[in-house]
Amino acid sequence: MGYRWKDHAAGVRRNERLGTLAEIPTKAKALRLAAAFMPAANSVRKAPIVTFEAAAQRYMAERMPKRFTTGGGYRNNLEKHVLPKWGAVDLGAVKPLAVDRWFLTLPLAQKTKAHIKSVMRQVLEYAMLCEMFDMQRNPMDLVRVEGGTLTEKEPLILTPEQFGRLLQQIITEPHRTMVLVAMCLGLRRSEIAGLKWSDFDWTAQQVLIQRSVIANRVDAVKTKRSKARLPLDPALITVLEDWRKLSEFKADSDWVWASLFVAGEMP
Repeated sequence: MGYRWKDHAAGVRRNERLGTLAEIPTKAKALRLAAAFMPAANSVRKAPIVTFEAAAQRYMAERMPKRFTTGGGYRNNLEKHVLPKWGAVDLGAVKPLAVDRWFLTLPLAQKTKAHIKSVMRQVLEYAMLCEMFDMQRNPMDLVRVEGGTLTEKEPLILTPEQFGRLLQQIITEPHRTMVLVAMCLGLRRSEIAGLKWSDFDWTAQQVLIQRSVIANRVDAVKTKRSKARLPLDPALITVLEDWRKLSEFKADSDWVWASLFVAGEMP
């Protein structure tokens, strides 16, 4: 006669011999003998503690956004702000109220706090995907950052008259043409820097936005919608053609705003 149970601590099934039927004639005696093994049989293996830093390191290694500037911003917020405070904390102990109160103490702009909240949410989402802790409502859903969105601030839109007065203050090239391109096409500065002459279709009067340049790194545009063909006004085409005549770098493969300091290799 034997006693069988699953050893949760070791993750295996075990079997201990108690004796023969002659030695154990009654159920009561069998239970008394088996009692010695019950603590092990009833023990439950504790789940290993997973810290926020462990989850964040895995997220940064496996799921970080590929775009250099976006990934760099995420990493900076994690390493500079989040991990010093929450790195050693068990994932299950990251409570929304504590995070909410922490944000109140951070001497940072609301937009920066919103970015920090966003990357913390991404880490927790990925940790649940990887089964590093139990599926549940993301604690960051309950955390509120006031004034953290761009839409809450009204943009400053220049009138044609204000735009004209601005251009009067910019007389050097290529800065004047760059400002004209920015105002006429509504491009980000990284997208303006990423323009090449080959991006322009002069016949169709269009330009294809397909790359950006930040910190001397050529990267993709920020969003899928940013990669688009934009119409060119004939007056703007004339301004661009005038700048091309002045520039030392006129080939289709050249940057529109090629830098003299690196022989045109970068804008």
